[in-house]
Amino acid sequence: MNSTKKELMTSYILYGVYHFKKLFIQKHKTFSIFSIIILCFINTINSQNCWLETEGNQIVSAETKQPVILRAVGLGGWVLQEGYMLNPQGCNGCPGTQWEIKQKLYSDGQDYDQVEAFYQSWRDNFITKADIDYIASLGFNSVRLPMHYELFLTGEQRRVRNNVINNRYAGHDTYKNALRNWYEHDNLFTSNNLEGFRIIDNLIRWCRANDMYIILDLHAAPGGQGQDKNIADIFHNHNLWQFPVFQDVTNRLWQKISQRYSNEPTIAFYDLINEPNSVPGGGQVIHSLLQRLLTTIRNQGDTHMIMIEGNGYGNNYDYLEPFTFSPNKDLIYNAHRYNWGMPLSEDWIPDSNPNQINKMINLINFRNNHQVPVWIGETGENPNWWLRQNIVWLEEQEIGWCHWTYKRHDVGQNAALMRIGGPYLTDGASAMSEVLESIKFENCIPNINTITAVTQDNPAPGTSGCTSDPNPTSAPIGKMIWLKGNNGLYVSSENGDQPMNCNRDIALTWEHFRVIDAGNGRIALQNNGMFISSENGETPINCNRIRVDDWEAFEWIATEDGKVGFKANNGLYMSSQNGTTAMTCDKEVLSGWEAFEWGIVTDTRDPFDNSDNFLIYPNPAKEGKFTIQVKEPSEVRIYDCTGKVIYKNSISTTLNVSDFTSGIYFVRILNKTKKVIKKLIVD
Repeated sequence: MNSTKKELMTSYILYGVYHFKKLFIQKHKTFSIFSIIILCFINTINSQNCWLETEGNQIVSAETKQPVILRAVGLGGWVLQEGYMLNPQGCNGCPGTQWEIKQKLYSDGQDYDQVEAFYQSWRDNFITKADIDYIASLGFNSVRLPMHYELFLTGEQRRVRNNVINNRYAGHDTYKNALRNWYEHDNLFTSNNLEGFRIIDNLIRWCRANDMYIILDLHAAPGGQGQDKNIADIFHNHNLWQFPVFQDVTNRLWQKISQRYSNEPTIAFYDLINEPNSVPGGGQVIHSLLQRLLTTIRNQGDTHMIMIEGNGYGNNYDYLEPFTFSPNKDLIYNAHRYNWGMPLSEDWIPDSNPNQINKMINLINFRNNHQVPVWIGETGENPNWWLRQNIVWLEEQEIGWCHWTYKRHDVGQNAALMRIGGPYLTDGASAMSEVLESIKFENCIPNINTITAVTQDNPAPGTSGCTSDPNPTSAPIGKMIWLKGNNGLYVSSENGDQPMNCNRDIALTWEHFRVIDAGNGRIALQNNGMFISSENGETPINCNRIRVDDWEAFEWIATEDGKVGFKANNGLYMSSQNGTTAMTCDKEVLSGWEAFEWGIVTDTRDPFDNSDNFLIYPNPAKEGKFTIQVKEPSEVRIYDCTGKVIYKNSISTTLNVSDFTSGIYFVRILNKTKKVIKKLIVD
């Protein structure tokens, strides 16, 4: 059978089983054994198509070879607590590590079993399927799980480790000796019922249900990977690098994880060691261990992508370049992007060390020079204006990223997506029962400003992971679409500032609409968090409503030629008015002006391209001045936010532009081979 026939047969099978699955679930309340087998087979077929690999400097679908941009949320605090996340900012003298928090609970009169029971309840409550469903609803297609190695120990083994809390020196020697004994007698990570595996298995089920990927991140490595105790629950600095037993245990852990999950496509890749920092011996020492882990995983026949993290909190790659590893296929490089007061313009001034990639320009160059993907394993904990600009830059380069973190305690809005109110675990044992309630999804408080800054350009939920194509004759609920009138121009929300128009020659942010289920077979259209209103046909339509009532609900009516009309609650149709005046909803017949071409925005980012072909700097521009560089002769057009062309010129290599006022612009480059659009911010 040739490859074309195989592809056609696979398509027919997938089409058939998809509709069988949908019909079967709708018609039957109970499943037979045969039913379960069939549905498992269907899920297996679907999951096989989700495998990811690297191709050049991109992560791609192994099946289609199309780029996949992983936009993730870090699940910090779930299985590893960091002290700063457990109390309001500015808490002086609060515990910084998880073991110090346990120590405080012991000093408050809690015994070992009570503390362990509390932590079991914490893990059961902190992240549930409801949390993953919510993250998916925001348009994220992946989550990063920061793991603590101790949860892969048995309960009795964890007790030996926890004994170090009250005897940090002699107790630590006892623990190291116990680890060596367990390692040599193959008594580590052998049970299928370990807490760490239970958590991963649950997360796989929850993410698979949302077409999401998982990144497994060893956040707290055996012995600790640096001198920052807070991030890895460390008893003593650098023990991972100083004592061979901790490296042996780390290697054994990844061996067992790989054996268990080597064929699991929901797992995107393994992040071997989070944020090595101040490592004695630097990159060469890190390389030795990472090469060992890489070899161990590949020897399992495991082809998952593998992330490399360098010194300096995962940003320095001296002695860690891709050519130093073997095999080096399907490697991903990490960068963690936080900004502690550095001017935005500094991100575009190269560091003299090309292997130091915390700056934007350096990570772009490293990625392109070595033809290896760079993924931002953490970014966040900064003002919303910086979070927004950082994501814009990353999206320009088609670089995936992970927001740190999903939720943490605080008294007011913070840089997490959700916050947890008081009391706080750092208050001691008296707060334990209330804390277990406050961390539940239903009791957490969305940080609206942060969510807006971070997610406003995310793809529609369920469209950027491993999904099926929508039925083109029905409303694509949850997806982002564009609408084009019969005048060939796009519908614009006008950002809700004025009545809507159908007069744009390109579809940018204001021209993308999310399709929302409004109930009773009707839909609503949302842009920038606001809904379109028919205004009952009495005045031109607007996109400025905060909720869906009767005037914001429409029937989605497909035409025979593949277009769509929108019938409002007043029984009349939305009209483009041919783009000559503001749009209305007062037409009795669905004809030319009332029929719209439409399409799904598979990625709500603007169609940015590789910086090697088109570069704007600085961006944001200062004092209205910026430079555009291209590799081949091109036409430049610059649009304002209304879609109006305000600048037009030709360029061979470099063009210096000045006298632009503050605002947001879109720069289009057109040449013989491509059309590229980038967002430009002028401060």
